[in-house]
Amino acid sequence: MERISFVLASDSLEKLHAVGLMASVAAVSQMEVNVFVTMNALTAFRKSTVEKKGFRVEGEIGRLLLEKNGQMFYDLLQQGKMMGSLKVYACGMALELVGEGLDKFLPVFDEVLGVAGFLGKAEGGQVLFV
Repeated sequence: MERISFVLASDSLEKLHAVGLMASVAAVSQMEVNVFVTMNALTAFRKSTVEKKGFRVEGEIGRLLLEKNGQMFYDLLQQGKMMGSLKVYACGMALELVGEGLDKFLPVFDEVLGVAGFLGKAEGGQVLFV
């Protein structure tokens, strides 16, 4: 089985959505998919951010996603998990920096990992940084 891994570091709605879409399609296409959510991207997965739809929008597509109630990145990730081999990991360092536990975030995460742990999961496959 082919493996692809995404390092999701941006809190831009457009980039979050792109990774959600690519990861879910890859999972449905029988690829093993890992998504490592780190840096500012982690904040977009907070329950409070999602409830307020307080995402950082960079342009027209992000604005339209919100205005038209488009399918959101976290829903795409959940679909990929249900239909294929997709795992989502929270960055332990980023969680420590924000001083919050996973209970404050959407229940999309499979595990908390450090960079070394993620690189072990990504070994042998392609890694994309977004």
